[in-house]
Formats: sequence, C-alpha cells, structure tokens
Amino acid sequence: MPKLRFAVLSLLLFLTSPAFAAEFDDNCTTSLSNELVMKTDCSIKADYEGKTYCFGSQESKTAFLKDPEATLMKAQAFFEKSAAEQSAEVTREKMTQQQALAEIARKDCDLSNKDLGYLEFNKMDLGHCKMVNTSFFGAYLMGASLKGADLRRAYLNLARLENTDFTGANLSDATIFQAIFDKTVFREANLSNARVIGTLPSVDMSGADIRKGRFGLDIGNQPMGQMKFDSTSGKFSNANFEGADLNIANFSFADMRGANLRNTNLHRADLSQADLTGADLTGADLSEAVVDGAIMKDAKGLATVKGWDTVKGKCTACNPQ
Repeated sequence: MPKLRFAVLSLLLFLTSPAFAAEFDDNCTTSLSNELVMKTDCSIKADYEGKTYCFGSQESKTAFLKDPEATLMKAQAFFEKSAAEQSAEVTREKMTQQQALAEIARKDCDLSNKDLGYLEFNKMDLGHCKMVNTSFFGAYLMGASLKGADLRRAYLNLARLENTDFTGANLSDATIFQAIFDKTVFREANLSNARVIGTLPSVDMSGADIRKGRFGLDIGNQPMGQMKFDSTSGKFSNANFEGADLNIANFSFADMRGANLRNTNLHRADLSQADLTGADLTGADLSEAVVDGAIMKDAKGLATVKGWDTVKGKCTACNPQ
C-alpha cells in the first residue's frame, strides 16, 4: 500500500512539474505550422523527442505525426515571428462612425492602425486612404471602392464585402476570414501571404499576386467545422499562386487560364471542370485532387506534378508525359 501511494504521488509530481509543460504555450502545433494561432486545453497531445505538443483536433495530431520535423520547423518559425510582432504590435485605436467619415473626407486620409469594426462604408470611395493594419472586423463595405488602396496587414474578418472593389489594392499579409463575399473584385491586387477563408461566389482575382497565399484548409479549427477557400466559377486567369497553400480549396468551374501554380499545395483541392489552359503546374502537389473534366491544354510542368497517380476523375489534355 505505501508503494502504491508513493507511485501516485510521483505521478502527480510529474504531471505538475515544469518538465510536463507543453511547447508553444499550449497552442495547436499544426495550426502554428499553417501560420494560425489556436489555444488548446492540450487534451489531445503527442510526445516527440522528449517534448509534449498540443493539438486542437485529432486530425491536426495525425497531420503532425506524418511529418513532425517539417511541421515543427514551420511552427517554430511562425511562433517566433508572432512573438516578435506581438511585442512590437501597434494598438489599434477605436474610431466612431463620425470620426471615420471626417478622416475619409480628407485628401490625405490615413486610417492606419484604426479599429473600424462594425462601421458602415457601403458604396463609399476609400481608395485614397492609407489603411495599414486597419481592422474592418464586421464592417459594412458593400459596393465600396478600395481600388489601389494600401491595406497591408488589414483585418477584414466577417466584413460585408458584396460587390466590393479591391482592384490593384495592396492586401499583402491581410486576414480575410469568413467575410461575406459576392461578386467581390480583387483584379491585379496584391494578396501575397494573405489568409483568405470563406465562400466566394463569382469572385474575380484575375491577374492577382497571390504568392504564398494561405487559402488552405485550417486543420486546427476542424472542431468549428470545415473552414476553407470555396469559390465555384471564380475568375483566376493569369493569377500568380506560386508557393501558395490551396489544400482542399474549391476551384470547380474556375477560369484559371494562364495561372502560375508552381509549387502550390493543391492536396485534395477540387479542380473539377476548371479551365487550366496554359497554366504552370510545375512542382505542384495534386495528391488526391479532383480533376474530373478539368481542361489542361498546353499546361506546363505536368510531368513534375506530385501525387499525379492519386488524382480523382478524368481531365482533358492532361497527359503528364
């Protein structure tokens, strides 16, 4: 009996000791590798090389175990980058509707580092404004023009973006998560390293710079339901997606003629009936992607595509030889 009490006490001391503390402040390791922060209770975890890592779902743990070294490398890089940015982060100043309208009326309008959450800008012209690190969380921008606007690191989660025009705007490093889209225009916009998730009917991203864009499925948030980039019949001709994460994204019936898809992650993406005539797929990962009815006439780099033997459906003019 004393031995049993000693064993229980030893276990309790181990569980409450600093050595048991998980890495990355209990954030989901797989989400961090996808440049997302998701706090967990660490009820789902895995030990690797003497350290404990937490996960937001069983799926994210499984993804980690497939390639822990690569996942940890990405997670560590993003975790350190986020910590550095957080320490130097500029606090956004909340503005009233009246204050925002007064600033917009100025020729040298500058709404950078402002919190414009839930304010109304429907059908307004904001293209002359500088809006770096501006939060439009839940804001109303229906029919608004933001042509050529500087929106670097802008935050547009849950914003109303029906018929909004971002032509030529700089949205690099922006976050647009579950906004309400419809006929939203991003023609020739800079969306490099931007995080875009949601349903985007009739979106126009033709000619856009989407290099290293983060449009892939958020594995860590699976308990909240599948969150992905979903755009049926979208316009992406001549868009530059090089190095972008597009896993499980829906591009069915999309116009992707001449698009640069070099080294993209299209794992399990839906490309059914999409037109990829003249697109460059060099080094792309199409493992388990749906290509039924996809047109790949004159597409480049098909012989270098990864996972070609696992694609689903029959495409047109897509002989990788």
